Amino acid sequence: MTAARTRAALGAAVAALLAGGACGPAAAPAAPAAPAASSAAPAPRGPDKIVQLNAPGAAVDVAAALPAGYVTVVDFWSQSCEACGPLGQRLETGVADEPRVVIRKVDVGDGDTPVAAAYQIAALPHFFIYDKQKRLRYDLIGPDCLAAARYARELAAE
Repeated sequence: MTAARTRAALGAAVAALLAGGACGPAAAPAAPAAPAASSAAPAPRGPDKIVQLNAPGAAVDVAAALPAGYVTVVDFWSQSCEACGPLGQRLETGVADEPRVVIRKVDVGDGDTPVAAAYQIAALPHFFIYDKQKRLRYDLIGPDCLAAARYARELAAE
């Protein structure tokens, strides 16, 4: 092979390599890839707003159902209590837009039941309101329950 042919073949090879991008000046470093839209885990969800804790009259551990960092209104009620439904609904409506207040419902059943005895519930409706540190701050009975939403909101603002 002559020198001219060798140079031509070498030139053709170099041209092919340059055209294919396998050779040539170093490219500028690539910009870092944009982060994925949302690869992080979703933010933890707070506790459910309203939870029924027991079957009618069944014993329940109210203290275990109090979420830390939330004002909790425990609504002691019974199907036979005519005022319990409307006052419970008034409470739910009154704190619906307050994310720091939750409601835990306890069905005391009819008559002398284990849960009624454990929490000394002799009259209905009856609300306990616990602050964010799980301390009992209000024990409301009958018409006093009308102020439950206001008290709960005040405690949430503390």
